[in-house]
Amino acid sequence: MTPLARPIFHAVQELAVGSLFCLALLPPLLIRRGFFQTCVLIVASPMGLGVWVSPTPASTVFFVSLLLYGGSLWMPDGRWPTLMLRLSLAIGTGGIVLPSLTSFGGLSLFATMTAQVLNTLTSALILGTALIGMLLGHYYLRDSQLPVALIRRLANLFLLATVLQGLFLLVNLGALYLFGGAEAAAKIGLLSSSYVAVFLGRLFVGILGSFILACVIWDTLRIPNVQAATGFFYIAILTVTIGEFLGRYLWHSTAIPF
Repeated sequence: MTPLARPIFHAVQELAVGSLFCLALLPPLLIRRGFFQTCVLIVASPMGLGVWVSPTPASTVFFVSLLLYGGSLWMPDGRWPTLMLRLSLAIGTGGIVLPSLTSFGGLSLFATMTAQVLNTLTSALILGTALIGMLLGHYYLRDSQLPVALIRRLANLFLLATVLQGLFLLVNLGALYLFGGAEAAAKIGLLSSSYVAVFLGRLFVGILGSFILACVIWDTLRIPNVQAATGFFYIAILTVTIGEFLGRYLWHSTAIPF
């Protein structure tokens, strides 16, 4: 896999896991199955492309479980979609944290591994809430009687994820600078030289930009104006996608949790 393809596919897997988590928060009795089917189709398409280009055992199993979940949405028994959603979510979560777990060894590496696992889960949440929030906002145009509390729930999680991501970045860089020694200082130095443009893009577009949009969405839904919030979710999709790709690229290039 090429240096650019690896962070892209990693971000796609995080998007799929985060989307499944958000779908698990939505009540299937209030929303038609067509919405869930559309979401699975959108998520499975880039996953399938990634598996076709560069298959791995973890990504292949996750993709198959995603297809099984999508197929279960056509079954009349409502228990199967719930079961397959939970199974696919568990498999996908294991798949995205596996690269971090393989770095285990020693106290310092364990701390780095823990930081990267937390950052990965937060990235999955921020991607999933942005995508499902946008799609759910469109669904409100079809069913105006749907409770606003559903999309507000996703907006709250989106805001929380952006805050956590910013905090994790500060804590990770601070801990590396204070306790990481010469090797960690050399890695941090790369952020101000070789990867300064990538780092600034990750910081100002992926984290700060997404946080500002999350605040705007949260405030818009207080009115509530679902249509306006959906438009801001559109913009958020761009900022989080760019930010997460840059974050995964920095991680694979510098071994610093982003």
